[in-house]
Amino acid sequence: MLLSLTSCFEIVEDVTFKKDGSGIFKLIVNLSQSKNEINSLMKLDSSAGYNIPTERDINAYLDQALKTLKKTEGLTNVSIKRDFKNWVFEVKTNFKNTENLEKGLINLHSDFSGGEPFTLRNKLKYNGKTLEREVQTLDEKTRKELNKPTEKKIFAKAKYTTIYRFESTIEKSSNNRAKVSPTKKAIMLQSNVLNIINGKETIQNQIILN
Repeated sequence: MLLSLTSCFEIVEDVTFKKDGSGIFKLIVNLSQSKNEINSLMKLDSSAGYNIPTERDINAYLDQALKTLKKTEGLTNVSIKRDFKNWVFEVKTNFKNTENLEKGLINLHSDFSGGEPFTLRNKLKYNGKTLEREVQTLDEKTRKELNKPTEKKIFAKAKYTTIYRFESTIEKSSNNRAKVSPTKKAIMLQSNVLNIINGKETIQNQIILN
């Protein structure tokens, strides 16, 4: 559905960390600025060469994702909010450590990939003192696919935002585009998705706490 849009959307990764390595993870997909376009798309079977899922299809995917995350060790209080009126969705879970989050991602991939191996490096590593956000650089073949006219048009308007909150203050951040809050206990980084795809921007970061 995202690849059939011409309007913009935003994905927000919002994580609160505690000193013991546990925390609360939220992933928000906000399509509200495109809601009129999406409502029109939902009346179609396909658009721009992509199949358009029904609301029932979307709920089935989300139900399966919820079930999988709830079964993942170390993840608790898992919930998925669904706002089909404004087209805003939020996945939220408490985690014991960041390894649990990675395991949850691997489990989701196993459910929906049809058995394809999980090779994407997309990790959060936190030990109470240092947070490392790792992301894999796309290979040239994938980059070309995502720069086709239809895909390029939508990704050029899309945003990916990361927000990390801590109990301790932030000493330094390796990504100079990231903005530290006045309290120095939170940091935000907003990126353009097409720039991420083409290697012009990155959400990769190392954050060291006092």
